[in-house]
Amino acid sequence: MVQTENPYTDVFKKLRDRAPALAKTSAAERIDKLRRLYAAVYELRHDISHVGKDELGMDGKMHLIPLKPELEYIAANLESWMQREEVEDVPSLQGRKGYVHYEPKGVCLHIATWNSPVLISLSPAMSMIAAGNAVVIKPSEITPQSADIVAKIIDHAGLSDDVAVVTGGPDTAQSLLKLPFDHICYVGNNRIGKLIMEAAAQHFAGVTLEMGGKNPVVVEADADIEDAASKLAFSKMMIAGQVCLSPDYILAHESVYDAFTDALRSKIDAMFNPNGDGLDRSRDLARIVNERHALRIKALVDDAVSAGARISYGGDFRPSERFIAPTIVEGVTDEMEIAHEEIFGPIMLVQPFSSRDQAAAEIAKRPKPLGAYFFTRSRETADWYIQNTRAGTSAVNNAVVQANVQSLPFGGANHSGIGRLGGKAGFLEFSNGRAVVEDALEPSQGTPMQYPPFPEEAAMFVDMMLQP
Repeated sequence: MVQTENPYTDVFKKLRDRAPALAKTSAAERIDKLRRLYAAVYELRHDISHVGKDELGMDGKMHLIPLKPELEYIAANLESWMQREEVEDVPSLQGRKGYVHYEPKGVCLHIATWNSPVLISLSPAMSMIAAGNAVVIKPSEITPQSADIVAKIIDHAGLSDDVAVVTGGPDTAQSLLKLPFDHICYVGNNRIGKLIMEAAAQHFAGVTLEMGGKNPVVVEADADIEDAASKLAFSKMMIAGQVCLSPDYILAHESVYDAFTDALRSKIDAMFNPNGDGLDRSRDLARIVNERHALRIKALVDDAVSAGARISYGGDFRPSERFIAPTIVEGVTDEMEIAHEEIFGPIMLVQPFSSRDQAAAEIAKRPKPLGAYFFTRSRETADWYIQNTRAGTSAVNNAVVQANVQSLPFGGANHSGIGRLGGKAGFLEFSNGRAVVEDALEPSQGTPMQYPPFPEEAAMFVDMMLQP
């Protein structure tokens, strides 16, 4: 059987040959590249705006807001991140010097998802560039216009020698994954994440996976109900729920359950139907990315309703128009698929709980989420939930805000992700921290070494060292 030549071998070889020179670039040179990248984004912002409206029903410029703070944070700190990091002087160093030298991984592949297509294509790539790597970006084929714009941005920035943008569908991704990249970053769902890990294992490539999950919310008895309802209505409807950190199900304490669900309905109306013209007339509600995804979301809700759940708000599904109204579903049970499947749409599941142990147990039924959210006015209660639940990230008295905080590492836990992105965490993720021990440059001034043959007394010395 004749083996087909990989269509991206030449792209990879060019970047692999370029990688040694990139490894020697200074912080100033890398920052200059990032500034040119952002300048190209700004230059094409109106195109990005229009494409966002076509593909997701919202102004594409809204997705770009995190890029500038990320650039400025890297620019302010990159030189210090690149410095050798001296380690604590411990007895096993025996007077020698120890430090960590940060070097680029080499050639990195970034496979991006579609829900914030330009941002998610570029943000991890900025960290890869800051770490001194050559980069291949594979944007999502589900948003092809945005993918083309990402390619334009790299070209306009004059970065085509260091960064390649490869567009295409699953076959393209499969071909890329056969190449011996040094590190692979993927943002998307965990079904594909498993395939990424399998492919990376063939070349022992490093892996960063950011995959979302079924993110829980706890609204405690002492929470500010109006505040919680406002923040959850807003965060859930961001990009029509197509956000990896989107709150997926809400556990509201039984003592405030009715007041909370009433407030949630009221807040959704106030934000997206203030004049009673209909939720479909709101300029601030995005659309589902395509009909297939809209049908998938509708099927989850239909299945739940057929099994006894009820829709207490919304429920308007128009898959052919990619419109799904903000919808509240109550009475969901563990037997329903929607109780376990990440919704990735504007559907809010609300259920009561009676004690915080019960709430924590409910969260523990599912794989560790990317985000977990807790609403309470009690410091002790907030700390209890952080200590007694597991998640990649969390927020107290808010939701989604932990994304794109440059000074915080961002990522999941197990099913929801591996590795960390953003700020210094992103720089470290795409760097190899090489451990170095140095003896004196002049051997006569270094730590004395002992060589065989060893005297009999040496055994007594070893025995003394081993004493507990």
